[in-house]
Amino acid sequence: MRKIKWASLCLACMLIFHLFVNSHAGTIDKPFFRASSMVIVIGGSDFAENGGTSPVVVDFHLLDNTTSGQAAPDIINADGVGLKGLFYDSTPGSDGSLYDNEVMQITGQNGGGSLTNIAPFEVLDANDSMTAFGMDDNTDLTLSPYYRFTHFFVASNAAFDIYAHADNIVKTGDFATLDISYIRFFLYVYITSPGGWGASAQNPAIGGQGRVASIQNLGDLTTGPTKIFDGGRKTARLPGTLKQQAVNFIPVYYLVEPNSNQIYDFSFGTGSIGATVTYSIYTP
Repeated sequence: MRKIKWASLCLACMLIFHLFVNSHAGTIDKPFFRASSMVIVIGGSDFAENGGTSPVVVDFHLLDNTTSGQAAPDIINADGVGLKGLFYDSTPGSDGSLYDNEVMQITGQNGGGSLTNIAPFEVLDANDSMTAFGMDDNTDLTLSPYYRFTHFFVASNAAFDIYAHADNIVKTGDFATLDISYIRFFLYVYITSPGGWGASAQNPAIGGQGRVASIQNLGDLTTGPTKIFDGGRKTARLPGTLKQQAVNFIPVYYLVEPNSNQIYDFSFGTGSIGATVTYSIYTP
């Protein structure tokens, strides 16, 4: 009898084990997360006289489902403006002025030439005064400064390209004879900037060409959107805010004779020259 009971117990254990092994769950989970390729552009909401504020996210580009060299869709239906200067976060005027600077700088003088600039500041007019200055063969006058800065910030989780187009060219006075190529162009990229900008960012040029060296002046940008930056990776390096993951792009413009690299000279005469430059994000 004991042997029979033992055999029956073993058989029951085998049946229970078989039931557990062949049991099925009643629900199925498939966790799934997706992040689209995005590029955020930060600048000013509008020009200063229109009440523009900054910093503001003015462009929100989606790079998914686009082909290389194609303008990325922007889901913010507005165009922002670049910011003043190198690191300042204020917006410029719509006439293109960044500093309203028309002051002439004396170079190579033998002493003197001290300028007292009265309001409006950084504009040479009859309210100003200057001390006499000595001169020799090297003494000259030029615009001060002969370059202009603007900037905008870009934060991204993917690689991107930047294209630019120069149009709406305006020339007055003697400057009407100058070609738009007199405005030289150079694009700087700053990874970190004062105020905590870029603290968690990286150089987005790595893996790509970066600044396109063949673009030398605004004349190179007049035929349509032209690539000026070839990106290779995202700006975001570490976890952080958009400000911490944003890289500072700084276009610099110089008034320079393209063949001799001569900065403003009296032979240029008087007048003004300018253009509208539009920057757009493209899919690499």
